[in-house]
Amino acid sequence: MRRVSALSLVPALALAVAGVVVPAGPAPAQADDIRPVTGTIGYQQRIALPPEAEAIVVVEGRFGAMLGETILDPDGRQVPLPFEITVPSGLSGDLSAVIRVLGDARWVLEGVTFEAGRNPVDLGGLTLEPVTPLAFAAEYVCGDIPVSVGVLDGRMVLRVEGREIMLEQVRAASGARYEAPGEADTLVWNKGDTLTLRVDGRDFPECTRRPAAEKAPYRAQGNEPGWHVTLTADSATVAADYGDITREVPRPEVQVMPGAYQFEMPQAGAALRIEESICHDDATGMPHPDTARLTLDGRSLRGCGGAPADLLTEHLWRITAIGGAELVEPERLSLNFLPPDRVAGSSGCNRIIGSFNLTGESLQFGTMGSTMMACDDPLMAQERRMLDALEQVTRFDITPDGTLILIGGPDGDVLLEARPPAPD
Repeated sequence: MRRVSALSLVPALALAVAGVVVPAGPAPAQADDIRPVTGTIGYQQRIALPPEAEAIVVVEGRFGAMLGETILDPDGRQVPLPFEITVPSGLSGDLSAVIRVLGDARWVLEGVTFEAGRNPVDLGGLTLEPVTPLAFAAEYVCGDIPVSVGVLDGRMVLRVEGREIMLEQVRAASGARYEAPGEADTLVWNKGDTLTLRVDGRDFPECTRRPAAEKAPYRAQGNEPGWHVTLTADSATVAADYGDITREVPRPEVQVMPGAYQFEMPQAGAALRIEESICHDDATGMPHPDTARLTLDGRSLRGCGGAPADLLTEHLWRITAIGGAELVEPERLSLNFLPPDRVAGSSGCNRIIGSFNLTGESLQFGTMGSTMMACDDPLMAQERRMLDALEQVTRFDITPDGTLILIGGPDGDVLLEARPPAPD
């Protein structure tokens, strides 16, 4: 069974943990518009599931939208419990689950993702973890690493990378500073909405409060005529005809439909449709995560949505090709883009770290630093090829099969290819 850590709860699952059943969105009417998601849920502890237990499995989509949910009544059965949820086709999802006994959450799981598509999804066996909820918990993201800080059994606790670290408050000139007892190299320093985090002497990227998914900022835009829609936590701004039209309304609730999300803005005479498919800007060719279509005053305007950087930071990338050379120990090659502008990885010999600069038209890497380990000649030569390739990159793209390609050099060649890790 696949084990998934539960460091924080998605909003829908948080309600389920609290005993609130979250209704699913309206089911699509056509069979081609729905997609079954199946699997089993269980736990490792040798504890019998009592008759009064129930399990809730939910699937959340983009923008905090609920795609589907099911309530399982074990009716005397023991784990693993099979489940099936139907969700709108053409959308990616994030599955979470909780097992409750007499209304109290006992086991929980989160963060099981599946890609957009139309084929059935079989997630296999999923293992829930015992619930140890943090009181007064605050969720942060450090680069791309989720972090929770809260109170457990009366003590401050940091949850990061699968660890629980007890903390004690110490004096600080400003903000609130906490350290692991006897370990000054492990600290959390809270200054408003940001955290400074160090674990075992390792400094994490700046940590910021994680916004609720349904309120996260989002931007879609297009050319000829120039237009954009900007969603903030509270408002939506529609601009078109290169700024001749500008209208602002309260941020609308997202509507879910097969293959798309819709934001209706009747006060602005507009509606924005977002589809999860790679879109290339007409003017620059820059890839974006989504395809967007704005309906404004009866006109239909096409464009792209989401931030190009999200395509880079979405995965840890496993390098599959460096030019045409045969790879040496390819399982050791990786790149990891860390918001807002850092990159780390492995050349197969040394760890590398540096910066990247992503503009509206290009991607470039700064000078890369590395550890100083000496390896066999083939690995050292491969490291040099990788660093040389990164120095020449001028842009990137994502192929239809999800491969990241880094492009550059005098002839605009594909210099490096990478893929997300295969599922466990």
